[in-house]
Amino acid sequence: MSLQVPASGFKRPDLPIPNRGPSAASGSTLTTPNRLPLTSRGKVQLAPGHSPLDWARLTSTTDLRGVPTFQRVTPSELKRHNRRGDLWMALGGKVYNCTRYLDYHPGGPQQLMRGAGRDATQIFMETHGWVNFESMMSKCLVGVLVPEPEVDSDDLST
Repeated sequence: MSLQVPASGFKRPDLPIPNRGPSAASGSTLTTPNRLPLTSRGKVQLAPGHSPLDWARLTSTTDLRGVPTFQRVTPSELKRHNRRGDLWMALGGKVYNCTRYLDYHPGGPQQLMRGAGRDATQIFMETHGWVNFESMMSKCLVGVLVPEPEVDSDDLST
């Protein structure tokens, strides 16, 4: 019994080998083979020490809420936290301090800034609704999003 492939009619498929860089025929002058390009999902190369594993390690030991107690956050309060150094967003009715997560986000800080200071639930669900943000961001939970208090018309007349 022979284990060799018959010579007639068999052609090995010509498949690219992943992570080998461009072929010589492509004319590419790629000089940094370790630099990863953007993926079709728009991920960026993260700085060393900012992988998902690094984020998990950080959140396992550090409280990243930035507030002493859980808060009831109104939309107007949420809106004040819309900068790189002070970034809150609401997801699923809960408010998270995402300031420290900026440099860990696979899409880069600019993508996370799209939800800065507002309810970003829809943006999040459109982009990656399968991600369990409640678990991933639990150490960043500031509180719950509540409606603005109603102004009593009697208070306006005085």
